Amino acid sequence: MHKGIFAAVVLLALGLYSQPLTAQRLLWDVDFKFGFDNRENASIDTEPSGTTFGAVLSPKVGLGFGDGHALYAGVDASKYFGRTAPELDLEALLYYQYDGRYFKANAGAFPRSRLSGHYPAAFFDDRYFFDTNIGGVMVNYTRRWWSVEAVADWVGCLDETTRERFEVYFYGHAGAPWLSAAYTFKMLHYAGSSTVRGVVDNVWVYPHLASDLSEFLPDRLSLGVRAGWILTFQNDRIRGAGYISPGGFQAEVSFGAYGFRVYNTVYAGDNLLPYYYRTGRDGVMYGADLYTGSLFYSTDSGVYDRLEISYQYSFRDFLNLRVASVHHYDGYGWGWQQLIQLTVDLNNFQFPSRPRHHR
Repeated sequence: MHKGIFAAVVLLALGLYSQPLTAQRLLWDVDFKFGFDNRENASIDTEPSGTTFGAVLSPKVGLGFGDGHALYAGVDASKYFGRTAPELDLEALLYYQYDGRYFKANAGAFPRSRLSGHYPAAFFDDRYFFDTNIGGVMVNYTRRWWSVEAVADWVGCLDETTRERFEVYFYGHAGAPWLSAAYTFKMLHYAGSSTVRGVVDNVWVYPHLASDLSEFLPDRLSLGVRAGWILTFQNDRIRGAGYISPGGFQAEVSFGAYGFRVYNTVYAGDNLLPYYYRTGRDGVMYGADLYTGSLFYSTDSGVYDRLEISYQYSFRDFLNLRVASVHHYDGYGWGWQQLIQLTVDLNNFQFPSRPRHHR
């Protein structure tokens, strides 16, 4: 299967190269991610300790046509250090892409980096740094005073043992940078397999106010604030107990100066992951298949604080290094997380081919 993916990419590249390029353009794009995520939570029970350490290389080739349209094919090659089986994970990328002045869209299996909305740790844990692609569709429309983004991602295809799963999520805001109304929405549909019955509804809504005051500060300083209410609607239909609606207040404050950043999130409310340790009729725990956000939001203390202190170095537009120390307080004790994230994005827009000089 892996040989087939590489063969398809090579054949498409050869096919694109053979096309007349009068109104078309041969495109290439190579993304690389290196990440170290170490979590030391021995003094608390909310989230277990553990380390994720690996790299993802994503080469892609494409054909640009029309005004902003493109077709791409490529592969995500993932290597997790210390793991021997499988030695390498390969996932095919095949997608259509459009980039216009205000509107952009993707359809197929495309890079997650295309997203631009605000999805805090309650919605997606830091481990999603390594989840580099989306299988589905994305649309984004951005104007000066407002924007909206919508995504559908099919993450589990029904078969004998795999439960059907797909996600739909949105982000939007309207207003001036210094004060706007925003929302983040996420729905994960967790259905059954061919042999296991059951459907779990899992809907999250985060309406909030957002303020970016960076334009009022000197260069290389930034300040942002968000505050709102996270409300969920959850129902394990097979048990027939009906919907529950755990929720709570969340505030986020971010201050940056000369590459350094302090980002603090405070949540006060209910356990937002009440079904995390519940099992289906097959005895398999719902866990991360049902919840994609940080497990710290399952604390029953009524409070969770996440403090991130980081430094980010960017070289031109294609290399970014981020080092962070993240401190978690779940109402009972502290956990410590260390992050190192290196991303490289190379393409022929940054490095165009040199024109040939004819004698």
